[in-house]
Amino acid sequence: MPPLRAAFRILLPVMLLVPWQCLSAATLNLAPLLFFESGEQGHQLSLAGPLFDFTDEYTAIRPLFYHDASQTDILYPLGHFTRERGRFIPIFSYTNEEDRENVNLLIFFYGRHESQRYGGVFPLYGRLDHRFGHDRIRFVLWPLYSQTTTNGIESYSVLWPVFRYSPGREFQVFPLWGYEETVNYRHDYVLWPLLHFRRGAQYINAFIPFFYYARGETYWNFSILWPLFTFSRDTSPELTSANFPWPLLRKATGAYEELKFFPFYWSKTAGESYRMKIILWPLYKREASYNPAAGIREERTTILLLSKKNTLIREQAVDSQQLTAWPLWHRHTSGDRRLWYFPWLVPIHDEGFRRNYLPLLTLASGESAPGSSEVSVLWRTFRYARSGSHRSFGLSFLFSYAHGPGYSRIGFLSDLLHWRWSAPQEHP
Repeated sequence: MPPLRAAFRILLPVMLLVPWQCLSAATLNLAPLLFFESGEQGHQLSLAGPLFDFTDEYTAIRPLFYHDASQTDILYPLGHFTRERGRFIPIFSYTNEEDRENVNLLIFFYGRHESQRYGGVFPLYGRLDHRFGHDRIRFVLWPLYSQTTTNGIESYSVLWPVFRYSPGREFQVFPLWGYEETVNYRHDYVLWPLLHFRRGAQYINAFIPFFYYARGETYWNFSILWPLFTFSRDTSPELTSANFPWPLLRKATGAYEELKFFPFYWSKTAGESYRMKIILWPLYKREASYNPAAGIREERTTILLLSKKNTLIREQAVDSQQLTAWPLWHRHTSGDRRLWYFPWLVPIHDEGFRRNYLPLLTLASGESAPGSSEVSVLWRTFRYARSGSHRSFGLSFLFSYAHGPGYSRIGFLSDLLHWRWSAPQEHP
């Protein structure tokens, strides 16, 4: 049996049974095989680098399982559970909120909207209330037959989406012919998506992709070989734009100014609220947006899509910043707290990815805040930590050094050999 596997078979049951939270302040560094630390702020036990983490705040068996006080992940992103909602794709999902409840288990589903309950077995039979943009949905042997109610208007479908009918409002034999009529317009189509005719608040004649013409109370636009060559004019807000052809060349003036010679140059300006410039896409992109009501400004610079710098400025002060030099390095600053990672192989900023996968892909990381900092290389094989006037660093079980007010200590072989001596206190 390989030595590493044998060591785990011995150590893992012992570590899981020992009441670590009851131990006084202690550190045992056998990284990356085992790391344990206990102190006033809690305890942490790590086995096999980042694979197994047991702390006061969370338990992680990466990438299979993660649990803390607010959430649980199982094979994330397939499984994610909180008190209000959860899922394990494609088997199970639920939502549990004050005014609604939904549960889906394979083909079975049931739910509640306010005081009304519904359910069914998909695709055999069922009813859903306030789901998928409709007030109510009923179906039998879907897509053979279904009925929807939206804002008091009922629609019926047979062999959806082929036959659809709503009394006095809609009829279609898709894709051959159909119409939809509301208070504001009537829209007819023939051989969808080729021929379209709309009359009412909006007027449209279209033979896609050869010809498209639309007008309303404040605008009109015209296109040949849609969407390649288009021209639009709007008076509320004032805007004139043209594509010739899209997406390579574009010019717009009025409510915003835009000039595009893609991929060589592209700029767009909407006063102080938004500015964007692209040079030799995807080489360089710069964006800035401003929300005067909230006093928030965001600035984003991107190099080759994946290397970027994002800065959030609130009330004239930097609130947070992210800097990525893909695939080597990433730094995140929020207030007085700063974190960095090496390498940064997968440029995903999702919190679930950070919990379950980022520690597995990170060879070195660091964290700093006022009065404290920590640097870890190869999952604490080398570790430097600072807390107030206390400083320490260690090289797994081989060597450790600690220094604090009035003392210094050096140790070897997990401190089996160690020396401690008084040291003069540092003064500001």
